[in-house]
Amino acid sequence: MCRRTNERITGTVRHSYFQLSVYELRFASLVLLLVSSSASARLFPSLKAEDIRRISFVGRCEQNQWSTDKDDKIEIMMSAEPGESCEARLHFREPQELKYLASLQFIVRSTRPKQRMAIELVGNTDGDPEDSLARTRPFSVSDEWTPDALRFQQVKKGWRPKAISEIRFISLSDAGRSAPSLYIKEVRFAGSPKNLSASAANAEAVAEGGASEVAAPVAADIPLDHQLVCVAANDLPSLQAQGPRAIPTSITSEFKRLFQMIKAKAMNITSFQRGIAGACLAWLSATWWYIRRKKPSLVTLISPLYEINTRTWKSTRDSNGVHRLGGFNAITSGDLKTIKASGFSSIWLMGIWDIGPKVRAISKRYGQDFLGSPYAIREYRVSEELGSEEEFDALADRAHKAGLKVIVDFVPNHMGLDSDWLNQHPEYFIHRTLSPTETELPDHELEKRNPGYFVHRTPSYPQGHRRVPRTILVAYGKDPYFYPWIDTAQLDYAEPSLRRKMMEVLCELAQKVDGVRCDMAMLVLREQVKIHRHAEMSWEAFNRMMPEEFWPEAIHATKRIKPTFTFMAETYWAMEGYLQQLGFDYTYNKPLYEAICSAFQSANAEGLLNFMRLLGNDFLSRGVHFIENHDEERVMNTLGEERQRAAAAVLCTLPGVALLHQGQLEGKRERLPVQRAVPIHQEPVNVNLRQFYERLLKTTSLPLFREGRLNVLYSNNPSFISYTRFDETAKAIVIINTSAHHQKGSVTIVPGLPLKAGSAYELHDLFYDLKSPETKRQSTVAPTYHYPAAHLITQGLYVELAPYDAHIFIVEPHPDFKLTERLVHALRTLHEGLPLPRVARRVLDTTIMHSEDHQED
Repeated sequence: MCRRTNERITGTVRHSYFQLSVYELRFASLVLLLVSSSASARLFPSLKAEDIRRISFVGRCEQNQWSTDKDDKIEIMMSAEPGESCEARLHFREPQELKYLASLQFIVRSTRPKQRMAIELVGNTDGDPEDSLARTRPFSVSDEWTPDALRFQQVKKGWRPKAISEIRFISLSDAGRSAPSLYIKEVRFAGSPKNLSASAANAEAVAEGGASEVAAPVAADIPLDHQLVCVAANDLPSLQAQGPRAIPTSITSEFKRLFQMIKAKAMNITSFQRGIAGACLAWLSATWWYIRRKKPSLVTLISPLYEINTRTWKSTRDSNGVHRLGGFNAITSGDLKTIKASGFSSIWLMGIWDIGPKVRAISKRYGQDFLGSPYAIREYRVSEELGSEEEFDALADRAHKAGLKVIVDFVPNHMGLDSDWLNQHPEYFIHRTLSPTETELPDHELEKRNPGYFVHRTPSYPQGHRRVPRTILVAYGKDPYFYPWIDTAQLDYAEPSLRRKMMEVLCELAQKVDGVRCDMAMLVLREQVKIHRHAEMSWEAFNRMMPEEFWPEAIHATKRIKPTFTFMAETYWAMEGYLQQLGFDYTYNKPLYEAICSAFQSANAEGLLNFMRLLGNDFLSRGVHFIENHDEERVMNTLGEERQRAAAAVLCTLPGVALLHQGQLEGKRERLPVQRAVPIHQEPVNVNLRQFYERLLKTTSLPLFREGRLNVLYSNNPSFISYTRFDETAKAIVIINTSAHHQKGSVTIVPGLPLKAGSAYELHDLFYDLKSPETKRQSTVAPTYHYPAAHLITQGLYVELAPYDAHIFIVEPHPDFKLTERLVHALRTLHEGLPLPRVARRVLDTTIMHSEDHQED
């Protein structure tokens, strides 16, 4: 395919321009890359606040604001009222001389696709200033960050500007429909003194023709770094310079420009250069074909997942109560290799972010050895107690070399109450300003009158285009159905700049790790934000502030940087399915955790099996299943050791992500609050339990248990958990006794598991080696069983299981029937391949059909 494409392109060039060999086109391709690089270098830096005298908003604007990032580059947000227009006017401090300008370039997006906008330029001319206006026709804006260049389609006759004094960005709204927000950034001019004549010629053409277009560089002329789709926040430098280079959106346009350059430069290319040019074009075509066909999976398999409480890893406390945290360097290559050898695919490094002194002080009220909650984050930088950014990067590299993916926490709902953001951007938080009568009240009185809020004095409260000191009341972060978390501050997702900021954080994380576990992800859904954070606001006004859900946009933007980046949601309130629809790869399955615990505590599995039937295979395959984590009680306390082994067999044979917690494998009983870094009790390691977990994880590491489908089976014994896992190449039957007593019963195999009538099957028990010696001594237990298919189809599978025992059967055709199937397959292949006479073919057909009928019988 690649060769034919190259030949077709090469033939087109030969016929249209002049005789070029394959080698000639390669040189031209190389020249194209050099020309593109030089064109990128001619881009002027983005406009900064120092270049602008003022920014004014004119027209009927529903909302408008502008700000600058740390690099002092300008970012604009605006939307128009229904049927109206809103203008953002940038007035230059000094007019931009036309001789240095080839075009205006910028990056733009809308919160809704197909939003319309237009652009005007105001120029200083020798004539009437009123005639110094050029305006584009309205054009559509995508809902993704898109590079664009100003292309004139109609200007007033006689427009001969010497310099540009003002740019006007115009947002247009349809009548009867609220306009989405329009975001503009990276505003710059392109050109250089070298193309002065071209710029002047363009200006003359526009002035005389009236409808001509200025020759503006296409989007591909913008540096590839600036085509990266990622939202930039107001208070951080753009991620685009650090992100991976994006692939040009249209290779076709590159080929067209290549051909035009060959036509223009044909007389100056030597025969040797023509040979090199052809080779370059062939290489470019092959590369394009490979990139287009290579489609990475958007969902990464991360099961089993090991949760590491990073602050507790090898941390100690001396006799004086002084803590010494192990930190990132304590998680050595040997530790990671051991985790990988135990059967894990990924690690979740819980509690790595920076915590402020106020958060630590609050935690001391509840325990002198508390070090603050790692979910009350001051800033998304790693805690200095654990190590530096470089040491964390080294840890991530060690994990990747060991074959482990790395998941970290993302906390969307709140920040620590001493977060740096409160001083930089207090508008990110749910807050209210003080009334005149409240300004004289002391802090404790203000907090008494406003429960759920704390007093904060910020030096940077937005007031018009300035930021001024102000005292405000900030809401504590909270779950709406529980008391506030008094060490946190509630974020406001109705604020567009906050949403952009959080996307910026995710984009940064995508360049370091493989995924995020999103804490309480359902709290930032639009319905929750409206009802619990902005109850006093009308839905019409709220829809203008937060027109779309946050998660789809954030997930899409992040996966444009790393398509395999994993989003895992901690969620409750039956929101799992909705969050999966919004783009989450995996969601917590707390109801399944409760159903598993209930089944083993009551010795009745019917509720669990009905729940699994209700959820279905597709939902389960995107669930995060656990019998313990840092928020739940230790499984040694809820189920004990025997029941835990059986529950772990369920956990590791379900589709989806099996999550195991640090200390679970060793049989730990002390549940640590997230604020505590060192356990109070030194518990011995349960060696037998750890060996059981390691063997179970290795046993269930087959692709069948990671990606196969699940069907729940029926049994005449309510104590049995029974289901099948199967894919195109393998089949398994899982049967687990939830009772403390010896149980007998039959399990109906068909139609839950497809079997071929007339065959015989061998059932090999993977769980046999994990059974206790007492169980193995029972006469009914064996590592392998043989059954005719007719018996399994008509009578099912008879099972006797000891207390909390299990079978994990791999179902395979009996070896003798495997040989028969291979012979029939060989006969059919011979039949189809040989040029036999009609009579001989009929005889062979009859023989094959008889063989297959015999197998079916």
